[in-house]
Amino acid sequence: MSQQAVDGSWQMVEDAVFRLFEELAGKRAGEHLAIGGRLTELGWSEIEAEYPVEACELLFRAQGRSLALTDCLDRVMLAELAGVLDGPVAHVLLPDLSTNCMPGFDADQVSGIVLGPLEGRIVVPVAGPNSTVSVAVVDASRLDGRRLDTFDASTHWTGVSGSIDTPPVEATNEWKNAVTAARRALATELVELAEQALRIAVEHVSVRVQFGAPIGSFQSPRHALADASAVLAGARALLGEAWRDGGELLALAAKAAAGRAHRAVSDVALQVCGAIGLTAEHDLHRYVTRGFQVDALCGSHDQLEGLLAERLFEDSDEGWAPGRALPAVVTWTD
Repeated sequence: MSQQAVDGSWQMVEDAVFRLFEELAGKRAGEHLAIGGRLTELGWSEIEAEYPVEACELLFRAQGRSLALTDCLDRVMLAELAGVLDGPVAHVLLPDLSTNCMPGFDADQVSGIVLGPLEGRIVVPVAGPNSTVSVAVVDASRLDGRRLDTFDASTHWTGVSGSIDTPPVEATNEWKNAVTAARRALATELVELAEQALRIAVEHVSVRVQFGAPIGSFQSPRHALADASAVLAGARALLGEAWRDGGELLALAAKAAAGRAHRAVSDVALQVCGAIGLTAEHDLHRYVTRGFQVDALCGSHDQLEGLLAERLFEDSDEGWAPGRALPAVVTWTD
């Protein structure tokens, strides 16, 4: 980031993107928007070429901060799948929430989730033998869709079912890369949502007075907020490593840590803000419910923590059995 600090260009990019997302969230609240045209106006292809990692990360920071609803996740996944697609595609069909984003579809019947309304051409992943994955592209008109009753009522998710009418193409590596990119992106959005919830809670305890003193002057809320802040800082650090590393395992871990941190911050923020934090007039619930919704995509933190444990035991040299010590995650060398 040293070049960015020197020439100041990255700060201008950040400011422009944050303004764009705030505009979309304010003027078109509740709409799920295709953002490609607006990014093109900013010269996004040149920005991505100069700052490939930071540009992707910025989109999801802005989305979490503004609570805008865009097709950014589809864009990220489709970029990884582009090599096996035969033309423009609108959406990726995500597997049902119970599957950790591992495809469970077959060619006879598919079901899953589309973010936003069901329209355009849809990429459908199909599980094959030996953990292979193929993808097919299906026109939305050939599928049935219904808007889902979601925890965050402001989001627009569509439950999709139907059958594949085109032969799938082998895409195991491309699908793995798409899910890895999605988990990094979602983790970034979750961390930003948690940051905003924590900010609201800190502001509340700083001005709310009880027994003649601000709530924030009492030990209990201060300690609770400090603990939540520490959990969030750990998730943020792990997320930074995931962006630098680019690998599957760190993306999985970052998504799990971000979901866990968002839950920790939400619990404390709702506690210190009291009943007002649950009202529609207060902003806190918007960042809490959106985070719970985002956490469910591509594996919730509970699901991914279980998957990480399985990976840990599988990768150990001797396996694991009752009575045997757990394999070391970190080893020290002289």
